[in-house]
Amino acid sequence: MIRWFANNGIAANFLMVGILLAGLYTAFFRVPLEVTPALQWNSVSIQMPYRGGTAKDVERAILIPIEEALEGLDGVKMLHSDGYRGMARIWVEAKDGHDLRVLMEDVKSRIDGITTFPRETERPTIRIPDSTQYFEVLTVAVTGKLPAHELWRVARRVQQDLLEIDGISRVNLEGSRRHEISIEADPERLEAYDLGFRELADAIRRSSIDLPAGAIQSESGTLIVRTRGQAYTEEEFARVPVRASNGAEILLGEVATVNDGFEEGDKVVEFNGAPALFVEVLRTGNESAIRISESVQEYVSTASTRFPEGIQLYVWDDESLSIRGRLGTLTSSLIQGCILVFLILGLFLRPRLAFWVVVGIPVSFAGGVLMMPWLGVTANVMSLFGYIIVLGLVVDDAIVTGENIYSRLKTGMEPLEAAVEGTREVAVPVTFGVLTTVVAFLPLLYFDGWWGDFAKQIPPVVAPVLLFSLVESKLVLPSHLKHLRTNRAHINAFGRFQKRFADGLERFVERVYRPSL
Repeated sequence: MIRWFANNGIAANFLMVGILLAGLYTAFFRVPLEVTPALQWNSVSIQMPYRGGTAKDVERAILIPIEEALEGLDGVKMLHSDGYRGMARIWVEAKDGHDLRVLMEDVKSRIDGITTFPRETERPTIRIPDSTQYFEVLTVAVTGKLPAHELWRVARRVQQDLLEIDGISRVNLEGSRRHEISIEADPERLEAYDLGFRELADAIRRSSIDLPAGAIQSESGTLIVRTRGQAYTEEEFARVPVRASNGAEILLGEVATVNDGFEEGDKVVEFNGAPALFVEVLRTGNESAIRISESVQEYVSTASTRFPEGIQLYVWDDESLSIRGRLGTLTSSLIQGCILVFLILGLFLRPRLAFWVVVGIPVSFAGGVLMMPWLGVTANVMSLFGYIIVLGLVVDDAIVTGENIYSRLKTGMEPLEAAVEGTREVAVPVTFGVLTTVVAFLPLLYFDGWWGDFAKQIPPVVAPVLLFSLVESKLVLPSHLKHLRTNRAHINAFGRFQKRFADGLERFVERVYRPSL
């Protein structure tokens, strides 16, 4: 293969250009640019609302019964329970190697057997968290000295505006109290109409409902029967009929006050000393963290044209800054490495040889990028760190191969034969040098837990880059170095300087280094 590619320079160039173009296409269109790698949470989550319950009520009525029910369940490593006002959350962490879906079904069956939950509780939501689906990119702080409801409306508009931007598919509103519609009955009016609280509650249950009722098959098709009466707004609840008598209806709004607002309690959220809400922007799939950041920054910079005076938007907690910094470090290191390799090899050997050795760096990196989708790796701070690590190793095999070819040329061997034999002579040690380096990184694949999700990003980057550098140094480099010449006809000033420099190194090797060795 070495001789065939050395003889067929066009094939070698096609291989080199093909790897470069495929790597560029993959980098721009197939590798998502995110901040942190996907994290796997080895647990099952349980969430159960308890309307009107205090934190102590939640603990006594939900948390303790569930903990007792799950006691002794196979595959459980640890339970973590949190009780809030009106909500219970439990995380069931699985033992290593235990099937999460089996554990989830076991948890469901145990909880379904509990019969002591209060009537005010809702059915528990039991699921395996899909934490690899969405990742936070940045947060937009919406500030203004406005009433809570008005500020919430502004933040909702910001949320909707951001969702309309191409490339953004997930935006969350954070910091506000939970939205709540409260109904406050008027005792005097209830007494006047001879009504009680239970009749109000029954009327709401009966009238505010959205319920499927089957289907009717007909010649023209299937007709879906559905009761659509769910109330969502203050006005809709006010029109709920409580009692009908002699053609007249008593509406809920006539005997009670309907408030469309937030749950009770105080919650102070400020940004730069002003009341604030936060709009969290996330990325998913192949969406780019940097593109999302740029789009949001542009939106925030034009906020004064969208909102009245007194409302200000700020970008906060921009996670894309870390990936930008890592990309900057990689780029500067790559440029510095190429310059240093070119200068050193150009002084000691030949500028032309140095140039083709340096070309092997982007080719190897392109090969590594090409393999990222196949190995399930995204562009994140850890995978880019892998490229920074391998930058110092990637040209070793090309330097050894190029230097050996040059040594063969100096003995008077024909350039083509020098390229083939020089490459073949060091093929085995260079190959095993690369393989042992790859093997040194493989243990990172077997780290467990949260740290393992980060460590596992490095070997799938380092290994392909080193293996593609092996391909480049064996199949591409010889076809270019077969044109190298050692004669110095028409030598210029730089050539004379370079010759003195290289000859001085050779004299040092022969007179000092070799005898010492």
